[in-house]
Amino acid sequence: MSQKIVSLSDKFRVFINNLNIEDQNQIQNRVKEMTKHFNLKYWYITSDIKNVHYIGSYGRGTAIKGVKNINLLAVLPPALFKQYDTLPGNGQQFLLRQVRDFLVKHYPLAKINDEGHLIIPFSHEITFEFIPSFLNAKKNYTYPDIHNDGTWVNFNPIREIEVVDEANFKYNGKIKHLAKMMRAWKALHNVPISGMLLDTLVLSFMEEWEDNTKSYAVYGDMTQDFLEYLSSLRKDQLHWYAKGSNRQLPSTADFGAQADISYKEVVKANNFEKEGETYKANNHWKAVYGDAFPVNV
Repeated sequence: MSQKIVSLSDKFRVFINNLNIEDQNQIQNRVKEMTKHFNLKYWYITSDIKNVHYIGSYGRGTAIKGVKNINLLAVLPPALFKQYDTLPGNGQQFLLRQVRDFLVKHYPLAKINDEGHLIIPFSHEITFEFIPSFLNAKKNYTYPDIHNDGTWVNFNPIREIEVVDEANFKYNGKIKHLAKMMRAWKALHNVPISGMLLDTLVLSFMEEWEDNTKSYAVYGDMTQDFLEYLSSLRKDQLHWYAKGSNRQLPSTADFGAQADISYKEVVKANNFEKEGETYKANNHWKAVYGDAFPVNV
């Protein structure tokens, strides 16, 4: 028999648990295998942990159950950069094709997709994006963009991860919890906002939110206040900047309209919780978060 959930705090604890990614061991074993192949090829070592890093939402710890893509930053020996940088024509494309050709020997489905990304799909499983890069003198990472005759792009996803981890510790886990909860909301309502922008706005919100160090008991209010915050942002703002790296994050569509609709649902849910009308409250929580939100009360 399932354990009865008796409080709003309990609901959110179970909800967060329901969002956890399944088959973590399988993911990690696949990446270790890829890492070992990569290190043998480019670094002449047998390590299955060095030089390949999780980045993106999985690396930041904000991905949720059902994630379909995992980004991997594969750091090449710095001496190779000059070799590709001085090639005539599109050296970036040549680099990406060489790494693809190496990967195909181990993963026949590896390919460069229409967007110019090197991906390794697994049937009925997660697709990995493999991003060859170089650590540069400024401690940023340089990766190849094959478009428009090829360019080198600098970014620092490792620092972005560190900023999320630091804030998550400071605010007792709320950064990653709220980011995961909002991913469930985003997926259910098909909200036009990128995961990186969502995480950035969670960080900005939490810095100012007055209850940022309290427990699960405030997660209903946290949901309400964050959705109100999202709905209040300027619709004509073209971009934001990622914390830690300061890279530009474009906003491609208005996400505030759906935030406002869901905010009103959460107001009703919180009011029903205060009145002890648990069944009615649950209907509104599920309208916001979907089936991952528990209702066995």
